[in-house]
Amino acid sequence: MSKLKYFLIFLVLAITTFTHLYRIDKTFVFHNDEGRDALIAYRMIDTHVPVLLGPETSVGNMYLGPFYYYLMVPSLILSGLNPVGPAIMVALFGIFTTLGIIYLGRKYGNISAGIVGGMFYALSPVMLHYSRSSWNPNVIPFFIVLLLINAKSISKWKPIFFGIITGIIFQLHYVALILPGLLFLQEIWQHYKAKTIRKLPRYLLIVFFGFIVSSAPFWLFEARHSFVNVKAFGTYLAQKSISTQTNYPSYLSRVTNNTKTVISGMIASQSVSSTIMTNWAIFLVGAILLIYCLTNLQKLGYVMIGSILIVSLLKESIYVHYLAFLFPIVSLVIGFAATKGKWLSIFTIIFLVTMILPTYKALVYNLYEKTSIQTVRAKNVSDYIVKKAAGRPYNVVNTQGSYTTTISYYLAISSNPPSNDLQTLVYDICENGPCPQDDESTVLLFLTGPAHPAIAAYLGHPQINEFNGPRTMLTNEWVTYDIYVSTIELKP
Repeated sequence: MSKLKYFLIFLVLAITTFTHLYRIDKTFVFHNDEGRDALIAYRMIDTHVPVLLGPETSVGNMYLGPFYYYLMVPSLILSGLNPVGPAIMVALFGIFTTLGIIYLGRKYGNISAGIVGGMFYALSPVMLHYSRSSWNPNVIPFFIVLLLINAKSISKWKPIFFGIITGIIFQLHYVALILPGLLFLQEIWQHYKAKTIRKLPRYLLIVFFGFIVSSAPFWLFEARHSFVNVKAFGTYLAQKSISTQTNYPSYLSRVTNNTKTVISGMIASQSVSSTIMTNWAIFLVGAILLIYCLTNLQKLGYVMIGSILIVSLLKESIYVHYLAFLFPIVSLVIGFAATKGKWLSIFTIIFLVTMILPTYKALVYNLYEKTSIQTVRAKNVSDYIVKKAAGRPYNVVNTQGSYTTTISYYLAISSNPPSNDLQTLVYDICENGPCPQDDESTVLLFLTGPAHPAIAAYLGHPQINEFNGPRTMLTNEWVTYDIYVSTIELKP
């Protein structure tokens, strides 16, 4: 490999380090889901007891495994409980994903494609958007890269690593299992072609063992709770199979829409920018990439096209983060298209310049201009409540329609956390305006439950379905941004 290529690799890694980490403390997302996750990770730090249940899925009333929460704990400790720690951890995974893409280019016989693909990943506004904040799907691209590297391996450890990595992906997002599933089918096909089908049971056993080992905490929870998530998944599939809803798009329409999502939302980053890609441009790019994938990229083309076809079996709307497992593959496809063949390279470069370059306004905004208020807002409210309480025990609630897990996190790590036992001093947190006077009489004052079963101990108030006790709203003050806090005194 020439000195120029070593220099380009160093340049790409320097750029990806900058784009992933620059001003991350001022721009990372810390909404209620992130606040819940931070609180669960803190719960493990506080109690020294691991949780066995991960984030809740968006459909089916199911939960993932806890692997992502385990990842969060060291970063939260190293950051002194500052929630930017897990965001930096995700960014570091993004940096190593870039390095993995470069390495995969070399493994596929074209280091130049790896360098271009790595540069694309390092500068893609949408891929950076999902690499600069703490969220369980955001680390999937790294483990997909590991899976692809393992797929190219000839090591005797290949089956066990495949099982372990698949068990991790299983705990990050169920849709991402499409890719290991496709690689698994390809492995079976290779056994069949090589006439080594008799070795397949041993291979399957090793893969299954690795899968169970890495996802063991989830299965321990299932065994303790009568396999509640497995049953929920079965119920979800059963309901889908007997659904009489007829307004779903056809399968062909879903394939078309998901292909558009990959091309415009992922490659052209329109899911995080205001640019618009015309249908004819989407069709042209899609047709050329399809032909190229089918004729040149073998395994990469197989998993990219296969993933779109399989994910289109789902009738729900597919958002870009559902397809985050394709980020490294898309980057490599762009890299190969830009470096292999004169006319394809010219077309790819024209496409990158005309369709993708305008989205860099979003990249510049996110790196240089955007400033997140979420941590400042949550900490200001927490500091206000702790100061007002002045060492006294208190409860904290939120009015109906307000979401406060970020504030709950900062209160939990404060010098005076709220109590789960009923107290006479209650702070009511309200978003988008003063607390309603109805909170002085509503029976639903303490109705709000925990955002996750693992953090019931950090709720900050007793769970009471109906509370009829007399109370007086002493103050109703604006605290910061759109947050008001009322002080309520319960009467004996």
